[in-house]
Amino acid sequence: MSPGRIAAERLRLAVWPAFFVLGALLALNPRRGIDFTVFRTAGERWLAGTSLYRAEDGPMPFKYAPPVAVLLAFLALVPRGLGAVLWNAASVVLLSLAVLRLQRVDPAPDGADGTWAALALAGPIGTVLFYGQVDLLLLGFLVLAAAAIPARGDGGILLGVSLLTKPPAALAVLFFLGRRRWRALVVATGVVLLVTAVFAIRTGVGTLVSEVAAWQRLVERSTLEWVTGPNPQGFPTLILDVAGWLGARPTPETLMLVQLSAMLFFGALILVLREDPAACFRMTCLSIALCSPLAWRANFVLALPALRRVVAASRWGDGFSRLLLGLVVLASVLTSGVFLDRTATERLLAFRPWGLLGLLLVVVEFSAPRVPPAVRASASPG
Repeated sequence: MSPGRIAAERLRLAVWPAFFVLGALLALNPRRGIDFTVFRTAGERWLAGTSLYRAEDGPMPFKYAPPVAVLLAFLALVPRGLGAVLWNAASVVLLSLAVLRLQRVDPAPDGADGTWAALALAGPIGTVLFYGQVDLLLLGFLVLAAAAIPARGDGGILLGVSLLTKPPAALAVLFFLGRRRWRALVVATGVVLLVTAVFAIRTGVGTLVSEVAAWQRLVERSTLEWVTGPNPQGFPTLILDVAGWLGARPTPETLMLVQLSAMLFFGALILVLREDPAACFRMTCLSIALCSPLAWRANFVLALPALRRVVAASRWGDGFSRLLLGLVVLASVLTSGVFLDRTATERLLAFRPWGLLGLLLVVVEFSAPRVPPAVRASASPG
């Protein structure tokens, strides 16, 4: 085993147990895991056949599409504490699997994995575990789907679950189209339809229609409120900030236009990179993080595939990559909520550091190739 692989193995043995312990401690704290509690409540409500979207939920409503509650129903079958521990443990497992399987999608020199990139993103990862959010699961699903062997299902089931979980994940369809993974796309469509049908069977078609309408109203109302605050870091928020400097105020119409523009813009970037499977996948994950106006620092765990390349380039002596990696680490530390109080953290987030760093990662993808010739020549299963 080469020295590089030995060092990577030792780093994994230190990092992943630490993430597991952190996830378990946060899950066992009844004041943590707020989003997990929302997910569990949605599963309970679907099993009971009652409405998912209620005014009494206040600032923490269930903002996902109604069929997602079907996927969360199992959380209602176990005690809250045990469920939270299992949820965070699954998040860490999916993160570790994503780091290991990225090599199939994006071959790196000496088999280097993304553990260093995960360390650089410790702030967003900790935020996901703190609130019990879904982003680490989504990252794992996307990587495993992209790295899936065709004879074993071609990743369609995981792609379908991803599409249900986050609407911007629809951009992943472009990656699979570029790879001509038709079976995966068919299976993913089937998963979406099947889960939606299960929801309708339990509640009735009329209830499904009314729940979809309630979800759309909730998203329109809450997104407009959220996008003007300090937390959002997505590309739509960056555009609205620029418009605000010019005196324009966000409205539901302008927000919808900005969201559509972001999806079209990043969709075009993914298509431009379609001949390079590794770069195309990195851009896909990064685009999913950047396209939502609801995006905040936790969503940027999806930048891990792109940051993994920056880590490798910094080892080769690339000055810009080293600077960018340093800025990511700095943002990860300062926005983690550990070293600064809430007011100071929000003031820093108001400058949209994660959105700006995401755009710099986009610039890296379209800059001169920094991958050694031996790695460029290797075949990617994607």
